[in-house]
Amino acid sequence: MLKTVLIFLASLLATTAESPAPHVVSAKVGLVLIAATRQGFALATDGSSLNADGRVSQEQRLFQAGKQGAIMIAGSVSIQDPIGKRVREEVNVGRIASRWLAAHPDADLQTADREVNAAVAAAMNKFLSMCGPGAESGAFKFGVITAGLVDGKPTLIATRYFLPGPKGKTMRAEHTSSVAQPGEIWIFSRSSVPLELLNGKSNTLEQFRGDATIKKFRSSQNSGLAEQDYLTLFDRILKASESDQGKKLDGKRAIVAPPNRFATVTSKDGFSWSTAQK
Repeated sequence: MLKTVLIFLASLLATTAESPAPHVVSAKVGLVLIAATRQGFALATDGSSLNADGRVSQEQRLFQAGKQGAIMIAGSVSIQDPIGKRVREEVNVGRIASRWLAAHPDADLQTADREVNAAVAAAMNKFLSMCGPGAESGAFKFGVITAGLVDGKPTLIATRYFLPGPKGKTMRAEHTSSVAQPGEIWIFSRSSVPLELLNGKSNTLEQFRGDATIKKFRSSQNSGLAEQDYLTLFDRILKASESDQGKKLDGKRAIVAPPNRFATVTSKDGFSWSTAQK
């Protein structure tokens, strides 16, 4: 009898425990969403990029990395010379990652992360050797985020890049790696829409907050959600961020724009492109 009661209490505590708070990394350009599940990851990104002249264009942020992983670009995808130069140079982080990954389709996740970051750092530091960072000196600019299975464990590796101070210096990089736990969510963006929808208390974005998918997430234990649950949730968050209401809420603080991309990485199917369930 005592054993039965203890099992019941343990089960009750597990179902009522609060879900972990989302990990948020501020980035003015773009929105990258990652959720860890019992089988792997659910992934989603927008497709925005900010040009030196202030225009917003489209760039891919999500790429397959080997058989069981993905690489995402958070923050600025493209770094460009200021407008007005006779010859303008650009370093496009997404295109560097895409070329390396396409040439090495069977690379393991850790190799892909190491080599893509090496290629990105080399190109960026060469670019910065010829021009200074200007007013953004020392600021976070972009991140290379790697998510997938390492020895069967869902692993998230993040390398964040900061602009140097004076001209000719190299970028500062911060590298972290961790085994992800089911229910953990990462948000790479400066948009306030994701947190408003996930756990906000105000009536902001009421139209989107009433969506069945948002209600399900807010009333459930995150660790029990499947990949498709998160993909649908991420679809709603991206659409809300890109809506007129979302843009009004964020103002010039954040830039989020389509096209949006979705994928999963699981122990059963490896990397798989996906669409959000309507």
